[in-house]
Amino acid sequence: MRALSRLAVFTFVLATLAAVAAPAFAATAHDDDPRSQIVITGSVDVRPNQTVRRVLIFDGDVRVDGRVDDWVFAFHGDVTVSGHVGGSVTALTGRVVVTQTGTVGGDVVSSDPPLIARRSSVEGDVARARRRFALGRLGAVGRIVLWIAASLSSFLLGAVLLLVAPRGAEAAARAGRTAVGPAIGLGVAVAVGLPVLGVLVSLTIVGLPLGLATLFALALLFGLAYVAGCFFLGRLMIKEPKSAWLAFLVGWAILRVVGIVPVLGVLALLAASVYGAGCLTVAVFRARSGGARADDALGEPPPPPAPASAPAVPAGESPSTVASS
Repeated sequence: MRALSRLAVFTFVLATLAAVAAPAFAATAHDDDPRSQIVITGSVDVRPNQTVRRVLIFDGDVRVDGRVDDWVFAFHGDVTVSGHVGGSVTALTGRVVVTQTGTVGGDVVSSDPPLIARRSSVEGDVARARRRFALGRLGAVGRIVLWIAASLSSFLLGAVLLLVAPRGAEAAARAGRTAVGPAIGLGVAVAVGLPVLGVLVSLTIVGLPLGLATLFALALLFGLAYVAGCFFLGRLMIKEPKSAWLAFLVGWAILRVVGIVPVLGVLALLAASVYGAGCLTVAVFRARSGGARADDALGEPPPPPAPASAPAVPAGESPSTVASS
């Protein structure tokens, strides 16, 4: 247990340091045009008497006290306009605030109810993000198609896992039952650390191919993690040595049915993927450490020794005679 705990702590600390370092690197990841502000995470502050062309930020707030000639788009964060924006202002998951001195030449799209001091300050429409980006029936059909595609792909990936590495799947399920703490810690560290590491590596020209390859590989990795989570859930109900296929089908069916529910489905997907990644990591660590050493590290008692077989008794002789000889 100590070895796995140390590995979990080390990986979690590494992921935390990467996450903390991300804003420092990303804040400088601007467009070559100094009049455009493109930021991954951090904040954008257009100061008075400053003019920029457009603003795009993925994670963070925007404050415009100066002038933006074109649009402002924030994926996750609030936008406060006290100056002038020539185009539209969008806060996809946040709130748009237009103060008494602020003006917007285009539309205002806000996830939370926008706060506009003077309606005449906005020349375009004011809409909620959920209505602006809703797809109506097409969106509902798209979600159904996406659910079917995810169900088929996860089933096929699980079938490949059971055909190619059935012992690995069983080892991951056993790791989920016997090393809950390390599985949770390592799963969170992998889920957070690898994407952040891929983004950080991609910020450099030399590391861009490696970073993009890492980000693309995450799709397969988290797919395997989700499948491992399905198998672990099934093994909680279908114990060994019963069919591994039946266990996978039970766990997969439960998670796919839960996946239909909008919010609960996302939570189940995250939980299964994160814990599945932890189970796979613990199983790989055990395999590299050796079966006996891994069992000792987890504090599991060794299997009892096999009883000594009694010597065969030749025909015509009693057991006492054989023992004395």
